[in-house]
Amino acid sequence: MAAFRYLGKGRAPAASDASGSETVVVDSGPVSVLLKETGVVRPRQSVAVKSKVSGKVREVLVAEGDVVRQGQLLAVVDPDAQASLTLSQKRLELRRLKVELDQKERAWKRQSQLSKEGLVSEQVAEEAERDFRVAQNLFLQARTALNLLETEANQEQTADGAVSLTEPGGVTDYRIVAPLAGVVSSVKVKPGEMATSGTTGFSQEGALLMEISDQRQLEVVVNINEIDVPKLKPGMPAKVTLAARPGVPMDAVVDRVAVAPLLEPASSPDSGKVIVFPVSLRLPERPPELRQGMSASVDITRDERLSVVRVPVLAFTEKDGKAFVRIGTKAGSKAPVDREVGLGLRGNRFVEVTAGLKVGDVILARYPLGEGKKGPGGGR
Repeated sequence: MAAFRYLGKGRAPAASDASGSETVVVDSGPVSVLLKETGVVRPRQSVAVKSKVSGKVREVLVAEGDVVRQGQLLAVVDPDAQASLTLSQKRLELRRLKVELDQKERAWKRQSQLSKEGLVSEQVAEEAERDFRVAQNLFLQARTALNLLETEANQEQTADGAVSLTEPGGVTDYRIVAPLAGVVSSVKVKPGEMATSGTTGFSQEGALLMEISDQRQLEVVVNINEIDVPKLKPGMPAKVTLAARPGVPMDAVVDRVAVAPLLEPASSPDSGKVIVFPVSLRLPERPPELRQGMSASVDITRDERLSVVRVPVLAFTEKDGKAFVRIGTKAGSKAPVDREVGLGLRGNRFVEVTAGLKVGDVILARYPLGEGKKGPGGGR
């Protein structure tokens, strides 16, 4: 009795020949070259919300999962003394320059009037005007610097003509607002905790408070080894299977291939850093189960031939630069028969046959080990 084995969707059952070796019927179907990797679901746009001043967190007004609008108040930080002092000094300096500017302007106007009356020379009036212009430039530079600092601290900006002559204040509270509309994906601090930016006062680095992401545009990101990256380009089709939905692949398309690499940790102390490039895949249809941070298996189709004569990758071997398959042994045959074949695209599961076989031929499903060279089914 012949023994049969199912070889996958679209394949005929396998049987055994007279020698007991498993055989397969040559058929027609697709041959695909797939790049298989594991990826993570991530938002296309995500922002880290930071505090550029060190201080104690007074209020956190949102929680993880909250939907926020751009400009919405998220948290309030009580700045440390250094941050408040820095802003106070800037305002004090601007007030001093404003007083000096007003004095230079009055002196210029007075000298101009005296020059018209012939009481002073034109040179004196010109020097007064020059002093006024220098004082004006210094004031404008200082106000611009103060406005930038006030913007970082989310304070009301000092406008032209609004310089207070009273005692200048510092930062009373540092208000954190949403830089974009989205969903709060994580909150890193609680009220009463310290937001430390690495230095006292204002810092460009900033202390991480929370993260906001645009959940309307989720994508799958995979890190591809530098060897395979040149083979990929936007528009290539792919299949994505979420770990939360095993056995349910989704259509995807390669959207972006990074131009700058990442360095992944070495797999062992003796090996070097692994250079990978992030590749983003777009999902035309979003399933309701899709969540940020989910893992997924990804199959990217690098190349494909449709409706071609094909054999399993283990069914051929190579000898002296030529490819061979073994024909199934019939009853009464004394020796196995090899047949030379021409091969085209070599896929992950099947190989395209361009010459030597036709649909319906019966061959061994696996070329005997040790009898060939270099082929997947024989020897090495």
